[in-house]
Amino acid sequence: MLKKIALILITFVLMINCYMGVIYAAEAESNPEGNSETQSTEENNGGAELVENYSDIIEVKARVMKAGEVRKVTTGSVEDTVQEVTIEILEGEYKGKEYTTDYVLSYDIDGKILAYELKEGNTVMVQLSQDQTGEVTVTVQDVQRDIYIYIMFIVFLASVILIGGKEGIKAVIGLLITMLCIWFILVKAIFEGANPIWTSIGTSAIIIVLTFLVIGGINRKVITAALGTLGGVVMAGIMAAIFSHLAKLSGACEDAIQLSINMKTVTFNFRDLIFAGIVVSALGACMDVGMSIASSLDEIKNKAKDISWQELFKSGMSIGKDVIGTMTNTLILAYVGGALKLILLFLACEMPISEIFNKEVIAEEIISAIAGSMGVVYTVPVTAFIYSFLNRKKTVYKTTSENKVEGKRSLKID
Repeated sequence: MLKKIALILITFVLMINCYMGVIYAAEAESNPEGNSETQSTEENNGGAELVENYSDIIEVKARVMKAGEVRKVTTGSVEDTVQEVTIEILEGEYKGKEYTTDYVLSYDIDGKILAYELKEGNTVMVQLSQDQTGEVTVTVQDVQRDIYIYIMFIVFLASVILIGGKEGIKAVIGLLITMLCIWFILVKAIFEGANPIWTSIGTSAIIIVLTFLVIGGINRKVITAALGTLGGVVMAGIMAAIFSHLAKLSGACEDAIQLSINMKTVTFNFRDLIFAGIVVSALGACMDVGMSIASSLDEIKNKAKDISWQELFKSGMSIGKDVIGTMTNTLILAYVGGALKLILLFLACEMPISEIFNKEVIAEEIISAIAGSMGVVYTVPVTAFIYSFLNRKKTVYKTTSENKVEGKRSLKID
């Protein structure tokens, strides 16, 4: 087991190095002077300005020492809901100092959406800014939430291992490999300027290979599941590319617009990012379907060794029909859940359904859901065909023999 894990990890590192090398080599060849130009621009134009404007603005953790009552504050025509809090800085050069400030609870002008009230002992993220006179302004940005995410993730991993046993350990290893690939290949490469389309496809291929190696080693079943999954993912990407272009989706959702305002030298192709997002979103479901079909056909082949490849293919399609019904629902419901708040808000504004569908943020979710589901659908025939093709040579084992030769009652016919 340890040798297998070590082999997989070594393969993982080598694949990352090779793939990242190919990406950066391609980018350097297409834009050999881009990095130097960007660097010189930052040094000559932006460096001093950034230091001058932002050197006195820092974000640190703080603890709420005293939480006051919630009250209304009117500034001009805007009324905010605020809470006066006293905080103690927990890190940095201001560590140990206490400040009193107002925490704004209202997210919108009308005060219909409010944040949770702070209580004594809560840990928050605050922004400290110092003006030229040395006066420090404290702004409570948000509640610290990362610790709870880490705890929940640990509980999740423990649950998988506790219930899954040995297979659960393999699942955890596969999950960690997936997370590392997503961060160190997909995210890092796209951030450095790599093409999102090819990066997402390459990352998916690496995740598929390594995950299936952990689960089942190297055999026909795993090879079939990997190729079938990759075929489904590529089909999902193709559908996404075609209909995103026809629907003229720009990928410029509200959050992207707001964050892009603060970007200085980094730019992204949001249209290609739609493709990458759909490919990665469909990957998990396609892997599930691919392995389910391959495992089922492998079991059938082991029980009925004389089955023809045509019958194997029909069996795979028959099994896949049941799988399609549940897995397509999984993706559709996941995307609907993500857009549920926006749909309800649009309905509250008395928008007709046609107008809601024409909103880019909703259209993007719908196209993503349908494209991902189509990837799942196409994973079934691709996987069934590949397994049937790899097992097209039939071996028949007779349990009785019409011709007895030296007392032997069976013949093996290839």
